[in-house]
Amino acid sequence: TWAFSLSNSESCTDCSFGSTSAAGSSSCTTCVAGSAVSNGTCTQCVAGSYSSSVGSTICTVCSSNSYSNTGASTCSLCPSGSTSPSGSTSSNDCIVCPAGSAVVNGLCSTCADGDYSDAGSTVCSECPTNTYSSSGSSSCTSCPYGSTSSVRSTSSNDCTICPAGNAVHDGSCTTCPAGKYSSAGSTGCVQCPANTWSSAGFSTCVDCTPGLTSPAGSDDVADCVVCSAGNAVISGACSQCNAGFYSSAGSTVCNQCPINTWSIAGSSTCTSCLAGSTSPVGSGDASSCAVCDAGSAVISNVCSQCAAGSYSAAGST
Repeated sequence: TWAFSLSNSESCTDCSFGSTSAAGSSSCTTCVAGSAVSNGTCTQCVAGSYSSSVGSTICTVCSSNSYSNTGASTCSLCPSGSTSPSGSTSSNDCIVCPAGSAVVNGLCSTCADGDYSDAGSTVCSECPTNTYSSSGSSSCTSCPYGSTSSVRSTSSNDCTICPAGNAVHDGSCTTCPAGKYSSAGSTGCVQCPANTWSSAGFSTCVDCTPGLTSPAGSDDVADCVVCSAGNAVISGACSQCNAGFYSSAGSTVCNQCPINTWSIAGSSTCTSCLAGSTSPVGSGDASSCAVCDAGSAVISNVCSQCAAGSYSAAGST
């Protein structure tokens, strides 16, 4: 017990808790923060410990994830994402947690399956949809092309291939809408081309009946319509027949006008040349019909010379 006495005192008075005095003292000295009473004197706290208030009787060891120098009144925290053992004496004792781990309760803890982290992280993050990871991972691995998985998936076995008629969208398998299609493992639905159609969830597009056509992205068989006469299905669309050709309704080809006939574009039939005139195959105008000269006549749809001993006027048949 440390004590002091005033002049002319008959006895000594004990110093208060947390203060001390030398022999023969007339007053007591209170220990400052960063020190404590030890063997009758105020002694600085050693590195790795501290005392936060004046009059301390002990120095407290710094907890994990912190450190202190000699005579410290507080412990300094390690930088974010690093940690240290209890009683650490400098910032050099603070170790950055490696990738695949994070600071948990003052210690570097390995990230669990389905999580990941960068070096120096304070938390492990969840792997998003369409990825997976094992414990201690620094990143998440993407599922194979055309497959998906839920949040925090732990292996490639959790990656599911999207079936035909579906595609990966926002990390999940989504049914293709009507007018589109997909094969198994697709990452997008493809629009049906012209002259076809599909309902929702189709793996292929259905062809329109020959002679019918539909626009790209058609979503019902009712979208397949008959091409009108003078038109035909060409490259999946109703296209007008050229001059010198013709077609009936629902045709898939335009037919060439035969000899001695002609047609304009979009014709359903060919028009015959006037009697006594003829035209070549595929004629596209009435002017193509030529009158046979005198001394010839239309025979088997062509101008043929009259035989010896016979004659004809121009335009004869």
